[in-house]
Amino acid sequence: MKKLFSLCILAIVITPIFSFKDSATLIKHDSKVEVIFNRQLDFNDIVKIKLDLSQKGIVINYNQLGFDKEGKLNAIDFFVDFKDGFSGGASASGNKLNNLKSFGFVRDYSENAKCPFGTGYIK
Repeated sequence: MKKLFSLCILAIVITPIFSFKDSATLIKHDSKVEVIFNRQLDFNDIVKIKLDLSQKGIVINYNQLGFDKEGKLNAIDFFVDFKDGFSGGASASGNKLNNLKSFGFVRDYSENAKCPFGTGYIK
């Protein structure tokens, strides 16, 4: 089990992320959902991500959110549940979120997925 988890983390780290917008970070492919949290997001973006996921039957809870003076995200602690046996969470704050494009979660629904789910740094 530990080997499978390590392989999943490795696969997530080497999997490229394709984003259609720099700050709106909910990415839905035919067989994959990816959410990336970074310092470009504001409160409205965070709410929109929650609503978009909810419409897909995915539940995300924000245990902690922090914003800087400009209203940009600088801390997050989340837990996501895909309601199909895959769930998990992660947290980051301060410098760990600065301009990151690789912190969040991914759920790959394809049958051949090397790693069907991961949270945290998902480069």
